[in-house]
Amino acid sequence: MIKLEDITVQLGNFRAKFTVEINKNEWIGLIGKSGAGKSTFLNLIAGFVSPDAGALLVNNMDMSDYPASKRPVSSLFQENNLFPHLSVYQNIAIAIKPNLKLYDNEKEKIYEIIEYLNLSNKIHSSIGKLSGGERQRVALGRVMSSDKKILLLDEPFSQLDPNLRIEMLELINQIREEKNITIIMSIHTPAEAVDFVSKFLLIKDGEICRELAPQEYQIDLY
Repeated sequence: MIKLEDITVQLGNFRAKFTVEINKNEWIGLIGKSGAGKSTFLNLIAGFVSPDAGALLVNNMDMSDYPASKRPVSSLFQENNLFPHLSVYQNIAIAIKPNLKLYDNEKEKIYEIIEYLNLSNKIHSSIGKLSGGERQRVALGRVMSSDKKILLLDEPFSQLDPNLRIEMLELINQIREEKNITIIMSIHTPAEAVDFVSKFLLIKDGEICRELAPQEYQIDLY
């Protein structure tokens, strides 16, 4: 379980305060206008932003002061930060060991991830030669290699066409069910996620103003 207890942060003129509980294996969709605080919410959980007050609990352990590297959290953003000069295999391997000197069991793990993502025929291809959807699969493979149980997604598929976005949502849902991970995702096209999320959190002016069942989503809530 993830629990934010009166987490408060001041970022310039923007102030955010969040209180919410997220259960294990839930898929939460964050919705709201640009600048409402969706990315701030994700960054607080990831550890990229430090709160001024309040507590962040993960499985009843206060992680408010934990550095990002020590949290059981993986993040996937719109800018996937792949290395264009490296191959598919190397881009996933570097998430395990930056020097790329892997043991046999680690290599086997990467091969399994690549096969799972249907990228076996691209294993030695450089990122620059891949399509947008294939690049996002590689970025997702990096996340999978960490085996962390919380996945944060900040509009990672916004540059893909609608069909590819649905394809990626289906893949992530499959991973969530098989690996029992909790997902928190910021999304500008919530109608596409209705069939996948457990619930939506509507964020406005730095606060969660409503929790919504998937089918309660309506555009006029913005």
